Amino acid sequence: MSEKNSDNNTPATLDSPPVPGRRTFLRAAAWGGGILGLGGLAGYAAKRFSGGQPARTATPPLGDEFTYDVSRFQKSDPALIRYEEVTRFPCGLERGRNITASADGSIWVAGTGGIRKLSNEGKLLLTIEIDEPVYSVVIRKTGEILAGMAGKISVLDGSGNETAIWSDYPDNFLPTSISLVGDRIFVADAGNRVVLKLDASGNKTGIIGERDLARNIAGFMVPSPYFCVRMAPDGLLRVTNPGEHRIEAYTFEGDLEAGWGKSSFAVEGFCGCCNPVSFDIFPDGSFVTCEKGLPRVKLYDPEGNFTGLVAGPDAFPEYLKAANAGTPHSLGSGIYAAIDPTGRVLVLDAVGGTVRIMKPKD
Repeated sequence: MSEKNSDNNTPATLDSPPVPGRRTFLRAAAWGGGILGLGGLAGYAAKRFSGGQPARTATPPLGDEFTYDVSRFQKSDPALIRYEEVTRFPCGLERGRNITASADGSIWVAGTGGIRKLSNEGKLLLTIEIDEPVYSVVIRKTGEILAGMAGKISVLDGSGNETAIWSDYPDNFLPTSISLVGDRIFVADAGNRVVLKLDASGNKTGIIGERDLARNIAGFMVPSPYFCVRMAPDGLLRVTNPGEHRIEAYTFEGDLEAGWGKSSFAVEGFCGCCNPVSFDIFPDGSFVTCEKGLPRVKLYDPEGNFTGLVAGPDAFPEYLKAANAGTPHSLGSGIYAAIDPTGRVLVLDAVGGTVRIMKPKD
């Protein structure tokens, strides 16, 4: 998300921390210099009045019970695995950020480098080069492509030629997910932490999820650029509230109807700062969800009860290696899923740079 620096109003990039302004830097330098000066004075006083002996021994280290260790959660119970891998292939992008399947079964992946259209066997069918990162992609029934980028949505024809740019949106607009419902378009705007309602031409017609305590809507908590919206068979939109570890149900008018999810390292819950990061919905109303940090692709029934795993953490060894080294964010920490027309689950592993096709076990 783009955030304003308090000193110079410079937007922070999505992949790096905010750069301190000049006044912040000078204040930090002044405080640092003062602290160093006081530290030197204190050191001199301690030596002067203690006969040159150390004033105190070092504090002993904390015990093993205080060690942050999630290794036991990185292994899956085989009895919970409900899917098996059919095939996997490279996504064709430097960093994948979203995946979807079109009505004809082709696979579309968006991210740093643009958009790639792939067959079920991984054959590259179309390359769309785009200089800036693409955070979301969806295919209209007409064959048009909607590509969400920072500050805008680009409309492309079936060959990847840009035909329109929609950009009349609030500052910090970051469309991380787009869902089509007839002629209406719903966009999860991670930059402003709301869902925008658009008409068929991209004009904003309303907002969902804006904080409104009179309507019992606390607002979405979106600490990082992972925010997802989907249409469910019951006629309600489902939207992630990742900072609250929930998936919530809204009417088209923005009324909050229900929600489910809990914060937990246990397999039935969502852990970390902000999960789930993406999800999709089966025709029967059940869910497939994805988590980052502890990479898990999970299944829930329409009421939000955990029913099994598509893939557990140990199915993503490259991801776990990066996570244990503390570097997954530099590689692209998202796991994304989409359901194809045959009911298979497509999993985009941004760290491994692969697409996996998963089918239910017999």
